[in-house]
Amino acid sequence: MTAHARAQVHVRAAAPDRRRLGLTKTLPASGNTALAASALVQAALGIEFTLSGLNKFADPDYVANFTSFVRANPGASSGPLSLLVQNLVLPNPAVFATLLKAAEITLGPVLLIGAIEIGRRRLSGRLGATHRYEAGLALVGALAGAAAAGLAFSIFVLMGGVLPTVTAGRAFTTAIPVELLIVPLGLAVAWMELGRFLVLRRGAAPGALAFDPPPIEQSPQKP
Repeated sequence: MTAHARAQVHVRAAAPDRRRLGLTKTLPASGNTALAASALVQAALGIEFTLSGLNKFADPDYVANFTSFVRANPGASSGPLSLLVQNLVLPNPAVFATLLKAAEITLGPVLLIGAIEIGRRRLSGRLGATHRYEAGLALVGALAGAAAAGLAFSIFVLMGGVLPTVTAGRAFTTAIPVELLIVPLGLAVAWMELGRFLVLRRGAAPGALAFDPPPIEQSPQKP
């Protein structure tokens, strides 16, 4: 075997077995469709939190309305959040009102940008090219999805929400409260973005290959 052929065999042996790792050259069509659908869910959440944050900025009496909202809900006087509300939130309404406003106006654009990025990667050509920032953006998107779910669930508990049941009085309203509905959607976004982060980070690791090397043709040994 010539020196060139031995070098090619060494490179082939060092390359990761993409079939063993469950990786393929291209994303299946089902994966493209699933990611595109998840981008729509993420974009909807991003728009919801962005508009909610902007509404709070536009309210000239926001702090007073925040205090009234918290006091009026049953979770402020009983339930798992009552001690926190009575000892921290209500004595410092301006602080927590500002934190809520800042959280929503931050989470919304982050989720929306992540959704746009997922949509961009579904495109072909230079528009869909990979970039170094993708792994970091996916990680931030995962954290934003988890934070959105936690924020929505805390509001649901504060409002004294109960799990949805069959109720005649809700025949023409949503069966699941919006705050509770956001929780699984936020967790789904966090799960999806975390998966993207792990794949993108693995793809950006030193020595990682974006394609399978061609098969090696060994030259016959000379006598």
